[in-house]
Amino acid sequence: MLAIMLAVLTASLLSVLAVLLLTLAAAGALIFKIPADLTGLPVCLFLLAAFVVFFVAASIWLVRKFRPEALQAGINLGGFFDSKGEVAAGDVAAILPACSVVLPFMLLIMATLRLPLADPSPVFGVALLLVVLLLGLTRLFMLDWLPAIGLACVTALECAWHFNRFDPANAHQPLNLVLEWYLVFFAVFAMFPFLFTRQFADKAAPWAAAAMAGPPQFFLIHRFIAAVHPNAFMGLLPAAFAVPGLLSLAAVLKRTHDKDQSRMTQLAWFGGVALFFITLIFPIQFERQWITIGWALEGAALLWLFHRVPHPGLRLTGAGLLVAAFVRLALNPAVLGYHPRAALPVFNWYLYAYGLVTVSLFAGAKLLAPPRHLILQSNIQSVLAGLGTVLAFLLLNIEIADYFSAPGSTLTFQFSGNFARDMTYSIAWALFALVLLVAGIAKRVAAARYAAIGLLGVTLLKLFLHDLAQLAQLYRIGAFIGVAIIAMLASFLYQKFFSAGKKEAVEHGAQR
Repeated sequence: MLAIMLAVLTASLLSVLAVLLLTLAAAGALIFKIPADLTGLPVCLFLLAAFVVFFVAASIWLVRKFRPEALQAGINLGGFFDSKGEVAAGDVAAILPACSVVLPFMLLIMATLRLPLADPSPVFGVALLLVVLLLGLTRLFMLDWLPAIGLACVTALECAWHFNRFDPANAHQPLNLVLEWYLVFFAVFAMFPFLFTRQFADKAAPWAAAAMAGPPQFFLIHRFIAAVHPNAFMGLLPAAFAVPGLLSLAAVLKRTHDKDQSRMTQLAWFGGVALFFITLIFPIQFERQWITIGWALEGAALLWLFHRVPHPGLRLTGAGLLVAAFVRLALNPAVLGYHPRAALPVFNWYLYAYGLVTVSLFAGAKLLAPPRHLILQSNIQSVLAGLGTVLAFLLLNIEIADYFSAPGSTLTFQFSGNFARDMTYSIAWALFALVLLVAGIAKRVAAARYAAIGLLGVTLLKLFLHDLAQLAQLYRIGAFIGVAIIAMLASFLYQKFFSAGKKEAVEHGAQR
């Protein structure tokens, strides 16, 4: 009260901000004095909620009295200090109510970590009050970034309780109530911008917070269900979380047909999150390689969405997921030990895992055709096509190694000791080089043609330096005949390609 009187007399809000911080420090000290039997918890939480409401109300009254322009101007994060190096008064006016709501979350997290709370309802109840006040301040002051901060605070509080106090074996823990609290927080953030559509129509942050409310709550709810109600249909959970994202996407599409940047951003957030949950169905329902497949499908889906919603964040995220899926399969040797060798060769988990990721990489390359192919001034289309080619070649070698491995064993690459396997490697490499050459000629991609010639050269070196010395006579003859036929076909195709190129050049010169 003294601070508010001082603020009225001096027309300065700094005293209120200072007392707010002192009050938080006193409340924190009180939390550490609460005994283990929790006799002081209700009083502490009541005081916390009461002083939050008091400071928010006092801050709004003072701002309306001295800095009413801050209600619409908000906070200029880039110019928090004025030309004299002092805190701008308008920014203090805007940030004071926000601090009154955000800072108490730290006390709630401290209380959660300090006290053995079997029932999180008292702490979550105060957190819900803080969220309502925070969203009210967002609407009043037009601080569009405040919901994102509130979502981060709520997520930190939920994780602090879940990872430290959640115990399904505790008979005194209201498990169903915990699940309801998670769903309530999700609903509050997800619905908020739709209640004030006109006010936030040209904003991006409130809609991003609404879209991103799903993933942290999904993470906690998934852990809850897996511990309390384990079942064989966990893939239905991400499917259920995809529904709000799709409904939100439909609502944004229906609201307006403008193509301004804010609307594109809103569509990108909701579409990206909805696709995230859809592609998460398989990794959740299954395991191991399905995580990588989920990344690849999500990446391709985001690049498809980028065609409809040209937001650069979708392109960057989609390409990043595709590259991550490639790295996980190509540079992670632990992948080969996920499953023992099955009785049926070729048609195994390698085929669908590496095959789907390869198809996703090529699909991503096709979706990023010019003029959409540049990310950070780099031709990402060529990168994705190259990674897809490398993964396809790796799949070819894996299938050969798997075919000649004993059932139940772990896959290993060996290039000696088995005449049929060595001959198969040579012929398969030559065939792959021929297919790559045909694709390079058809698409007029010089890099593909050079790669095909290089691979064919490596195959010939292997044939002369390894196969001649290691293979038996019959397999040696088979390898030589197969590679020779493929090499002649490659040379014939290359000659036709050069002849056609020269003819086009001559006709083009004659037309000039």
